[in-house]
Amino acid sequence: MTDMLATAADLRALLDEDDTSLPDAKAELLLQLATGAVQTAAGQQLVFVADDTVQLLGDTDAWFTLPQRPVTAVASVTVDGGTATDYKRFGDRLWRRCGWAVRACEPSVVEVTYSHGYADGDGHLTLARSAVLALAAQMFTNPVGAVGMSIDDYRLQFTQTSQSDLAGLVPGNLRKALRRTYGARARLVKIG
Repeated sequence: MTDMLATAADLRALLDEDDTSLPDAKAELLLQLATGAVQTAAGQQLVFVADDTVQLLGDTDAWFTLPQRPVTAVASVTVDGGTATDYKRFGDRLWRRCGWAVRACEPSVVEVTYSHGYADGDGHLTLARSAVLALAAQMFTNPVGAVGMSIDDYRLQFTQTSQSDLAGLVPGNLRKALRRTYGARARLVKIG
């Protein structure tokens, strides 16, 4: 699938498995789950999406931040159904002199069709790709998420996460690194 950060062949090579012990369907499922967990931890979709349409609230502020990064192109912008062409794009933000509200006293619906994310093979995806492969490998080698095992009087305890959502699959330090690398950047605001 094109929306995954690694391929079944990548996962098999990492695990030193062949296609009989790790068939494509199972590998792709593991990679879909891992990609979802990594993108959730990063706080956004990382894989390139062309012509994605989003509707957001517009107000009197001149700056409008698009939710997914990096923005590669903006195809169209409408404000309350009317086409807007009087804007400039700066990275993942749009600037419009008169703001994004048609009437000053009430918010507007801003609809933007834009392309975002990283193309397959982009070097910026290295961290995310390695995280996906590590998570998929972990799910393959420990599919039930065992936290311990015991044989007679011998007991072995593993670390257990308390989170049950997809982002909980990603360890804390890796989650922070993903958010720092792919998440929203801090911005300077000039006053006066």
